[in-house]
Amino acid sequence: MPETCGGRRHTRRYWKTHGIGELKKGELHGYHAKSSKTSRRKSLRKTVRSVGPLSTFRKLNALAVYTKNSAPGKSKIIKADRNWVKKTFMK
Repeated sequence: MPETCGGRRHTRRYWKTHGIGELKKGELHGYHAKSSKTSRRKSLRKTVRSVGPLSTFRKLNALAVYTKNSAPGKSKIIKADRNWVKKTFMK
């Protein structure tokens, strides 16, 4: 398939070199997986208010994917919070 048809973003090599995207400190308004459930949800509400539910969902998903091998326990907490954002704000 010629390069002009699908673009380069859909190739495996592109995703291996670029990854999901860069995560910056403070984007989730003080969210930490080790915090209590109420504290995590409070910071997620702030994030949803500022950047929207879809962006918050995507950031949490990227964080869960990046930590699934290094910290599987934290990754499960992040996935649960991601699903909570989807259920609560994305109707």
